Amino acid sequence: MRLPAVRLTIRQKLVLLSLLILIVVSFGFALLQRGITRRVVEDDLRERAVAFAREIAATIGDARELASGAILQRQIDEIIAVRQNVLQLDILAFDGPTTRIVATSHPSVRLPFTREDVAQVRTGTVVSRLVDDANVRYWEVVAPVRLEGAVTGAVASKFSLNRAEALATRTHVWALGFTAVSVAVMALLMSLAVHVVVIRPIRRFVTTIRRVQAGDASAEVDVRTHDELGVLAQHFNAMLARIRHFNDELQSRVQEATAALEGRYREVERLNEVLFATQESLRHAERLAISGRLMAEVAHEVGTPIHSMAGHLELLRADLPETVLSEQVRRRLDVIHGQIGRITEIIAQLLDLTRREPGPAEAVDVNALVAETAELVRPGATQHRLALELSCAPALPVVSGHATQLQQVVLNLLINAIDATPPGGRIRVSTRGPGEARAVEIEVADTGRGIPAAEQKRIFEPFFSTKTPGRGTGLGLFISAQIVREHRGRIEVTSEEGQGARFRVVLPVAAAGAPVAATPAGATVAA
Repeated sequence: MRLPAVRLTIRQKLVLLSLLILIVVSFGFALLQRGITRRVVEDDLRERAVAFAREIAATIGDARELASGAILQRQIDEIIAVRQNVLQLDILAFDGPTTRIVATSHPSVRLPFTREDVAQVRTGTVVSRLVDDANVRYWEVVAPVRLEGAVTGAVASKFSLNRAEALATRTHVWALGFTAVSVAVMALLMSLAVHVVVIRPIRRFVTTIRRVQAGDASAEVDVRTHDELGVLAQHFNAMLARIRHFNDELQSRVQEATAALEGRYREVERLNEVLFATQESLRHAERLAISGRLMAEVAHEVGTPIHSMAGHLELLRADLPETVLSEQVRRRLDVIHGQIGRITEIIAQLLDLTRREPGPAEAVDVNALVAETAELVRPGATQHRLALELSCAPALPVVSGHATQLQQVVLNLLINAIDATPPGGRIRVSTRGPGEARAVEIEVADTGRGIPAAEQKRIFEPFFSTKTPGRGTGLGLFISAQIVREHRGRIEVTSEEGQGARFRVVLPVAAAGAPVAATPAGATVAA
């Protein structure tokens, strides 16, 4: 099983490493000090043991005192009782080549001195050696006794090191304790120092980096020391300043590029609109060309029967007796003759749709034109069970133009209103006098199904129709709008789906002595 890795912070690493160094150094010096202290204590005790043996040897004043052991024995007993670190004390006398014990603290135990040791003592040399027993350590010292300038004996002593070593051990234990306490105190102080000197500046670095990541462009490291971290903070702040400068410049470049791209995009949009308009114009021209050819063929095929009908109508008028030709019959024959003539004129206009030539304008009575057109469509409105209302403003000024073309506009609007209004609905045709704009208005309003907002933008386009297939060609409103524009007016539509539609034709009033020069508009069929 793999144990998870322990992740230490910089502070913990520095403190642990410093503690390890302190522990190794402190306890190493403590052990070295113990060894030195022990050596010093041993040497000091040796010197004391030698001095002690010499002092004892110096107390023997003559040969008689050396020969009589009773006095020396009493002295040895007193010394052993007082000096507890003296384990054994022997006084030796040299009788020629032999050695005898005069007095001793332990009669049954003799200090293990060799002949070589005795020979050195006879020469006046002090012999000492350290004995390291399992339970006790001590110095064995033999000092010569001089009487009258000759070595006549020796003082042998065993000097214990236990008490000194116990004292040294207690001192060492206290030293180790103080060392441990000092290590702990130094660890706390070092942790505080690391926090102040290292961790706090690093945290300021980290805080600044987080602020930069959060989008704070003005973030800087607030470290004002003169050490390496202060130098690092200066370079770090300089780097942030360069990054801010680079970001500002990059943002400026991006804005410039975006503005240029936006301009190019707008230019492309404009070119696309121009291209679309050109395509629409081309399609429009193509449709007009096709419709012109189609209309020419239709006019040619329809013209002959129409002329034949007109001729037979005249023959019928001539052949009917006066008794049959009542006023009502004459009026109806005049209407038929007028409409045949109008059809003939419309066919001629269809033939000239793509090559219309200017013609003279005339004064047009708008009220009379509207009333006549309303009468033309009234039978159709009655057939569809629709109420046709006419409201004309009195004393309207005339407009300059072509009455036939303007009548075709009103007729197209009325036919469209009839087709769009269900039975039981109402169609209202009204005229209004000139206002501040010096224009006459013709308004055709119905209560039909209305025109959706999306289709209102296209109803004046050629070949666009909202009627069911087979009921309209989509040219009525297109040519009506052309006729109105050629009369320097405008045509508007207002409608809501399900709330009916309202078409408004605005024509400028004819200026006195300056008739409007309008061009003949192409005739249309009802959309």
